[in-house]
Amino acid sequence: MKETLERVFPGPGEPPAVPRRRATVAPAWIMALIACMAAAGCSPRIVRVPVSGEDMVRANHLVREGNGAYSDGDYYYALIRYLKAAELNPNSDYISNRLGMAYLQLDYYDRAIAAFERSIALNSKYAFSVNNLGSAHFAGGNFKKAEKFFKKAIKMKNDEASFHLNLGTVYFEKKKPEKALEEWQRGLALDPDILSRDDSITVAIAGGGIPPKDRNYFMARIYAAAGDIPRTIESLKNALMNGFHDIERIENSPEFDSIRGDARFVEFMEDASVWAGADYPEAVLPQ
Repeated sequence: MKETLERVFPGPGEPPAVPRRRATVAPAWIMALIACMAAAGCSPRIVRVPVSGEDMVRANHLVREGNGAYSDGDYYYALIRYLKAAELNPNSDYISNRLGMAYLQLDYYDRAIAAFERSIALNSKYAFSVNNLGSAHFAGGNFKKAEKFFKKAIKMKNDEASFHLNLGTVYFEKKKPEKALEEWQRGLALDPDILSRDDSITVAIAGGGIPPKDRNYFMARIYAAAGDIPRTIESLKNALMNGFHDIERIENSPEFDSIRGDARFVEFMEDASVWAGADYPEAVLPQ
């Protein structure tokens, strides 16, 4: 396997950075398996194989490395770690799930779907893989399947905030704003800070390809629908600082209707056109 050296930086709690080897070619049997699972008519049957204790330990070490890289945003390196871990322990539903997450962040939606399906085949009660399968279908534009798997994940684990936000996002895309609002409110009630943390990736930004300005505008819409004015304004400010200029969208978006009479929002909107037109909006945003 061809490899190249890459220097990376440690995440929180990780040892000092050391040169890592980045593989440029995935193990052939893994790629063949994923291609087979993604192809129509290929049997999804899972065959468990004997795995030694030593290989399990090595696989767990690789997963920890992959998780560190994933947290740092190095999804390619994380993918390579997960692929090697899956080669050592193909029986792990957790490893297959992490593999799918890395594929999803790299926009390999078909491979992500195959990995999540394998994880579910290994453990049908793994709600996070079911949810993530919905995320992969959403990212690929199949809202019908996304809705199906988000609902299934919620039935399995009703107290997970991200599942509700994901289902709400599907409803919003399907022009069902009332249902979307209900699910967003349920999600935020379970975890009010979920949208403020970088490790909480919902389908709104599945694949990691949506610019920060659009992510922050989306967050503002959710907070506005939930009646959280301070976070609505903060998210809109962040959108402006990241290049959002379409003030008319804010003026016309129904999610903001319930807070338009609030003095804080009125003041924000009065200044928004000035901020949007500034070359350096951060220089004029009030602290």
